[in-house]
Amino acid sequence: MNILRRTAAAALFAVLTAACLRGVYAADISVKMESVASEGSQYVSFGDVKPIIIEDRTLVSARDMAEAAGMQVAWDQPTQTALLTLTPNAYSDKPIERYAAEVISRINGFGLDLTPVSITAALRLYDDNAVIRYNFIDTDGDVVAIGKKYPLDSQAALVNDGTLVIPIRHSMEMFGLTVDWNQDERCAYVSIPDDPKPFEDIAIIANPGEGEYSYALEAPENAGIIYIPTEETPDQSYAVDSSGMNIGEYIGNFKITHYCPCAICNGGHGGNTAWAGKLIPGQTIAVNPNTIPKLSWVYVDGYGFRRAEDTGGGIEEYHIDMAVPTHAMAMELGVVYRDVYFAY
Repeated sequence: MNILRRTAAAALFAVLTAACLRGVYAADISVKMESVASEGSQYVSFGDVKPIIIEDRTLVSARDMAEAAGMQVAWDQPTQTALLTLTPNAYSDKPIERYAAEVISRINGFGLDLTPVSITAALRLYDDNAVIRYNFIDTDGDVVAIGKKYPLDSQAALVNDGTLVIPIRHSMEMFGLTVDWNQDERCAYVSIPDDPKPFEDIAIIANPGEGEYSYALEAPENAGIIYIPTEETPDQSYAVDSSGMNIGEYIGNFKITHYCPCAICNGGHGGNTAWAGKLIPGQTIAVNPNTIPKLSWVYVDGYGFRRAEDTGGGIEEYHIDMAVPTHAMAMELGVVYRDVYFAY
């Protein structure tokens, strides 16, 4: 057993003891997949770590559960996050992959030209929320994630020699699967619903971040836009924010990326901009001057007012690169899409 696993297991024991909780292994609990990873019914084969009950919730080995459901599972050590991945494939011989293809095909792409890639669930250790993402590639080859936070009935944890365990019910229901419990048999039955569909109230959110499996920050809060159509602009070309401040003329829906003054993001320019001296995180944006004139102020929905002080060869017409303080933040915020207005 390595030091990391001993430390993690000891930490879990301390948490359980301090909270007067008791984790009880329950070898008599079983899980049965009903035509999920393959046709027919199969019991999940748990290895050395049997299902465990913590605070009246049943958790099972993440790897055993995911692989039995036809998913991939990976672990990101820096963020202490497990990522379950489901690959959509309408022509697969696996029912779960055909199901995933049907679900992701029903996602509202918010007017973007998107190609589906995967459905992922990120569960961080000892966190009450997970994140479900429907992942796509846009026409520029960048990942666009549409999803939401998902509250868990039990946190992911490390037990035994460092084995990751996750809640049976919510780890499967996050993907839209049905979980039924038979008390007499002490068995959880996992199946594909008759009407596959994605969750409601989903939106474009931050990409996974610097690490492929990172538990990313959420996109900034919406500023509370109120649209005011006029006779000249009945298509809602002008808007004010929730305080009544005039925002200005609508330019369009922009792809928003993020960068910082470091050499990776800003090359040999360091902390300097193309038109306004020093780069100012929270103010500076890099734009294509054919769309947004240099040194003009704009309002970016969810971010507020920003000034066009920089540019770059990779900035397309409907693309803004948003200056942020650190490289880690730039990577975590990833790619989002926002409405942009000229500021008056």
